[in-house]
Amino acid sequence: MRLNFLLGVCAVVMLAVAGVSCSKKGNDGGDGGVAIQPNGWMLISWNEDTTLSGRVYLELGTDRFTLYQQIGNLTSAGYVPYTGTCRMTAGSENGTILSGTYSDGEPWAHSYRVESMTDTELRLVSLDEQIESVYERVVIPDYVKEAPVTLPSRSESVLPLL
Repeated sequence: MRLNFLLGVCAVVMLAVAGVSCSKKGNDGGDGGVAIQPNGWMLISWNEDTTLSGRVYLELGTDRFTLYQQIGNLTSAGYVPYTGTCRMTAGSENGTILSGTYSDGEPWAHSYRVESMTDTELRLVSLDEQIESVYERVVIPDYVKEAPVTLPSRSESVLPLL
């Protein structure tokens, strides 16, 4: 389970680093409405398994990330936010690599090769275990961002995905 969450976080971070940002843009309809643009990534597959035990959202910036990891079950859950710095390094022998460090100074459990990144999908592969995680571009729901659950730092029962 820890590896699933870690892979999800990495994928989200990679997308954010690639220029994903939160924004609101006027629509083309001319009615003054606001079209909400995708601002992050949601883990949809880990190691070819789509039956994940919880949701993981990743919001990436130029050099920062926020990982929202669900705890509890799908009907009564909360999300723990993990923040930190990330970097995408192009041109290595393994291609483009995404890595990061949590705000408490702990590095991610894995670094990831960016297998592919499109407007709608991000595929990351962990360098050490060769496990693929797939993310879909989404609007991260406000309830995920606005009502974080706090846990003791580095809880044994809930470890960050990345």
